[in-house]
Amino acid sequence: MTDAVLLVDHEGNSARYFEALNPKILRSTDEVQSAFDTHSRRALWIVPKSSGMKPLSTLRGGRRGDHRLLCLGHIEGVRREILHAHFRFVVAPADGVKLLPIDEMAEVLAAPHREDLFIGGAVDTIDRALVLYRGSLEPLVVPLAWFARSGGPRPDPEDFEVADFGQTIRLGEFEAAADAILYEFDPEARRRSKKRAIAEDQSFGGALRRLRKERGVRREDFEGVSAKEIARLERGEVDKPHADTLHKIAKTLGVSADELETY
Repeated sequence: MTDAVLLVDHEGNSARYFEALNPKILRSTDEVQSAFDTHSRRALWIVPKSSGMKPLSTLRGGRRGDHRLLCLGHIEGVRREILHAHFRFVVAPADGVKLLPIDEMAEVLAAPHREDLFIGGAVDTIDRALVLYRGSLEPLVVPLAWFARSGGPRPDPEDFEVADFGQTIRLGEFEAAADAILYEFDPEARRRSKKRAIAEDQSFGGALRRLRKERGVRREDFEGVSAKEIARLERGEVDKPHADTLHKIAKTLGVSADELETY
C-alpha cells in the first residue's frame, strides 16, 4: 500500500489490528487537523470507534486531495453529511451498511490488491441493487438481478453478508465470488485479473510473453518467426516451438534456448 494511513484512536486500543498498514496514530483534535492539512494527496483515514469521530467533525477547511474515511462505528444524520464535505468516500456501518469484522477488515486493507476485495456493503431493496464497498473504499453498484441469473440457491437480499476476507458475497445460501462480480462490472478489474493470470501462467507461452514484455520486444520483432506464430505460442495453442524456431526466439530475446522457460 502506498497511501498514507491515518488511524484516529485516542485510546490506542486498535492499533494492533492495523500494524501491517504502518499507520500514523492520531490521538488529539490538533493532530487530526494537522494531518488533514499536511496530507494534500491520497490518504486513508480509519476510525475504529464512534467516539473518535468528534475531531473529524470539527475539521476546518473543505475537501482537498483524495481523503477516504473508514469508520467502524455508526455515523448518523448530519455528521455523515459534514464528513462528506471533507472526505471523498465515507464508509461506516449505518443505513443498512454491513462491514467485515475488524480483523478481516485489516487483512483486506493490507492486501496488495485491496481494490479487488470487498469490505462491506448494503442492499437497496427498493431499487433492487447491492452497493459493495471495495478495499479502496470505492463503491460498486450491482443489480440484484445479476445474482438471480446464476443457477443454484435463490439469492436472499434480506440475508446479506461479505465473508471470507472480502472474497465472497453471500445472499442467504447463495454465494458469489468477488472476482466474478468485478470481472463483470469493472473493466479495470478485468484487466488486472488477466494480467495476474498471465503473471501466474507457468507454461512456455506464459514465460515467452513475460520475457518479451520485459525486453520491450514486439511480436513483429522476431526475425524468421511471424507475429502470428508468436501470438499462438503465447496463447498456448502450440505447446512448444521446433528447435530452430526456439533458437530464433531466444536469440531475439537475448537468452539461451534453455533459459526461456525459466522466466
